[in-house]
Amino acid sequence: MNLSDDFILELTQCQQRLYGYIFRRMANRDQAMEVLQQTNLVLCRKADDFELGTNFNAWASTVAHYQIMAYRKSMARERLVFTDDVFHVIDDREDDADQRTEHMRLLRHCYGKLSKANQAFMNLRYKDGLSVRQMAAEVGKQAGAVRVKLHRLRLSLKNCVRFKLKEQEA
Repeated sequence: MNLSDDFILELTQCQQRLYGYIFRRMANRDQAMEVLQQTNLVLCRKADDFELGTNFNAWASTVAHYQIMAYRKSMARERLVFTDDVFHVIDDREDDADQRTEHMRLLRHCYGKLSKANQAFMNLRYKDGLSVRQMAAEVGKQAGAVRVKLHRLRLSLKNCVRFKLKEQEA
C-alpha cells in the first residue's frame, strides 16, 4: 500500500467532516470513532481506486455509509439503533445543507462579479437592511425604480448561479 501525498492530504482534510457524518448516524462518540477508524482503514486499502480530481468527500462518505451499516449489523442486538428511515431523513437533510452551502459559494462568486456600485446597492438592502423606500431616499430615486433595479440584480445573480451549477454538472 503506497499512499500518495495527494491522497493523504485529501484523507486528512476530510476527517472532521467524515466524523460528523458518522457521528450524526451513530449518536455515540466511541462508536463513531470506531467506525471512523474502520472507514479510514478501508479508504487506505482502496486508495488505488480513488481518482484524483473527483469528489473525495463523496467517496469517503459512501465508504463510511457502508461501514456504518456493517457496524449496525454487528450491533443489531443493541436497543438504541437508528432505523433505515431515520438514516434517510438525516441523509436528506445533509444533502440539502451541502446543496445550500454550494449555492452560497456560487452566489458569493456571482456577487463578486457585480460592479462595485451594484454591490453597494445590494448591500443597502441585504447588509444594511434598508427598506425599498429608505433605499430610494438614500440613492435619490423613486421606490419603483429601486424595486426594478433590485429585481434585475437578483435575477442576474440567480442566472449566474444557475449557469455555474450547469457548468459544474457538465
